[in-house]
Amino acid sequence: MPPDLETRVRALLLELGLRDAEDFLTKLLPEDPAQRVVALQAFEAVFQHQLAKATERRIERRIKAAKLPDMPTLETFDFDFQTGIDRALVMDLATLAWVDRHEDLVLIGQSGTGKSHIAKAMCLIGCRQGRRVFYTSCAAMLADLFASMADNTLSKALKRYIRPPLLLIDDLGYDPIEQEHAREAQLLYKVLEARHERASTIITSNLAAESWAEYLGNHYLTVALLDRLLYHGTVITIEGPSWRLAQHRKRQEAQAKRLAEQDDGNDES
Repeated sequence: MPPDLETRVRALLLELGLRDAEDFLTKLLPEDPAQRVVALQAFEAVFQHQLAKATERRIERRIKAAKLPDMPTLETFDFDFQTGIDRALVMDLATLAWVDRHEDLVLIGQSGTGKSHIAKAMCLIGCRQGRRVFYTSCAAMLADLFASMADNTLSKALKRYIRPPLLLIDDLGYDPIEQEHAREAQLLYKVLEARHERASTIITSNLAAESWAEYLGNHYLTVALLDRLLYHGTVITIEGPSWRLAQHRKRQEAQAKRLAEQDDGNDES
């Protein structure tokens, strides 16, 4: 009998949370070595299948709980188009070793440059690794926290954004801020201060970091906020063109070509 076969089967039982079944397994296994191998191989196949299904369901729950609006992957990211991005750096970040170190990631670039695509892909990888992840747009988070101040539930609301080991705050600076700027900066600061060196945060923004103070309306808090983000963080600035705009132009060109071909065909007839 392969020396590790029975050990693997018993390890699978533990992974499935079936600790009490170990003694029962011992009773079920035949004493004849050849028959014992056959039985253990059958058990291993069944337990591996069950573990794979359990893992799949757990990942599905993680993805659902993350509230991602869509699920882009790094495999679908067009690095050949967005040549300004260091592909090696992004793939290194995709291991999420920085999440284990409680570091942060900031992605800055204009609309369509792929910053949210990369950020969401990182979150999806986190879900598949079994990590708790949560997505929110910056505007939605600040509106939620600001509203919670009115009914004295701020402490409870803050926990939604402080607890996840990986939090994505998407599109800082994209939507107009409707609340008082100073309070917005304070609420964002509260989230990042509580997460600093305890959990990892991804922020995407169409604003350069030096413009955040003007947007949030509080210079001193913004400086403190950036200090926490950048202390053990990675900043990726994407200066390339908009992928969505390029795709739109391609579609327009293709449509114009089809119409021209139709006109040529009509003229010939």
